Amino acid sequence: MRKIKDFFYDKNDIIIVLIILAAAAFIIYTRINVIMDYPEQLAREAAATEASREEETTTESTVISLTIDDSDTIATVSEELEAEGLVTSADDFETYVDDLGEEDEEPVLKTGTFQIPEGASQEEITDIIIE
Repeated sequence: MRKIKDFFYDKNDIIIVLIILAAAAFIIYTRINVIMDYPEQLAREAAATEASREEETTTESTVISLTIDDSDTIATVSEELEAEGLVTSADDFETYVDDLGEEDEEPVLKTGTFQIPEGASQEEITDIIIE
C-alpha cells in the first residue's frame, strides 16, 4: 500500500497532466465536426454580411438631381419637388419655406444642381437648397 501511495505522491503532476490531456482529447474527438465546419461557417456569415451591405448601399443611394436657376422662385422649385415626388404638396412646402424666413426677408434659394436623397424631410431639403 505504501508503494502505491509513494508512486502517486511522486508522480501526481504527471498523472494530472495525463488526465487533462485525456479530457482535451475526448472533447476534441467528440466535437471534431463542429471544429472543422467553423471556417466554412465564418465564410458564409461574412458573405451574408457583405450581401446585406451591398443591398443597403443600393437602397440608400437613390438620389434625385434638382437644378435651380437664378430665375427660379420658391413656387417653381416647390412644384419641381412635388413632380419628383420629394414633397407631397408644393403649397405645403412653399408655406414651410416662407415660414423659415425672418419678418421682412424671404429665404434665398441657392443656384446650381443639387443631389437630394429620396425620402428626405422638408428640413433636409431646405438645408440643401436654401442659403
